[in-house]
Amino acid sequence: MRATPFSPCARLTLLHANTHVKAALSALARRLRNDFQLSIISVFGAIGVLAILPFSLLRFAQGNWLAGGNDLLVALLITGAALYAWRSGKLERAGTLIAVCNVAGSLAVEVLLAKTGLYWLYVAMLANFFIVNRTTAVILALTGITLAQLIPGVFENPVQRASVITTQLLVALFAYLFAARTASQHQMLEALATLDPLTGARNRRALEQELGIALASATRHARPPALLLFDLDHFKQINDRFGHDVGDQVLREFVTLIRSHTRASDRLFRYGGEEFVLLLLENTDSAGVQALFAKLQAQVHAHLRAHTLPVTVSAGAALLRPGETREQWFARADAAL
Repeated sequence: MRATPFSPCARLTLLHANTHVKAALSALARRLRNDFQLSIISVFGAIGVLAILPFSLLRFAQGNWLAGGNDLLVALLITGAALYAWRSGKLERAGTLIAVCNVAGSLAVEVLLAKTGLYWLYVAMLANFFIVNRTTAVILALTGITLAQLIPGVFENPVQRASVITTQLLVALFAYLFAARTASQHQMLEALATLDPLTGARNRRALEQELGIALASATRHARPPALLLFDLDHFKQINDRFGHDVGDQVLREFVTLIRSHTRASDRLFRYGGEEFVLLLLENTDSAGVQALFAKLQAQVHAHLRAHTLPVTVSAGAALLRPGETREQWFARADAAL
């Protein structure tokens, strides 16, 4: 019996579906690569299913309904928090929920199964230093260690109790030091990846990320964000006449000048060469953008010099329009420049 071939319409539908699936998977992978905390929360969501859930099923099979129910509840809460992080983007809240579940679940297992819960508390303390800030992780660790001592029937003698307390405190200390070192290195790598080494302004990679955030959040604000593109006039002549060291100094002073006359919420990026982008995220309208440019242009003309030669600047601006892509938005600002 011969198989019935797909119609051209069906093949086209399957092709579109396959394309959408690949695009969705690619977007998920990119989001995980770019967001360390989300990736850690996702790992714990998977752990909730793959590691804790089997213990719940085992204890149900053994007839221990309380312990099995506790494990099942912890697994569901951790998995639910991970899904919440993906859908809402509120990583701090989701991470805190997982961290509290880790400690509370370990203590509950200790109540139900005595010493077994102590082992889970070590894992909980280590995990929490990766998914919440260090202060919260320390508070939860000390809370867990303290409450674990109040559960009757766990320790056979004072020596055993002292040994457990000492090892738990050491685990918390080493986890804190490792988390602090990791956070410091992450900040250094992030600075290298997102800052222009010459001027200290954000770089083009950071601009792409910020534009994406601005587009995603634009619908939640009454006033749209705005882009200002700056171009230092005749900058090549400065390099040719005075040398690149003077040109570099002009770029650094320009960044300092712009930052000193803009808000903390505004973002300045070096787009390339002598071109810069100022992203205005809050309380922006056309009149405000024009007034800001007039002020910045006056400050640059009054204070920026290459030796004794005044430096001037040109700019183009565009407010984000509803439904506009980042390419269209940027192109309008560039055309205005």
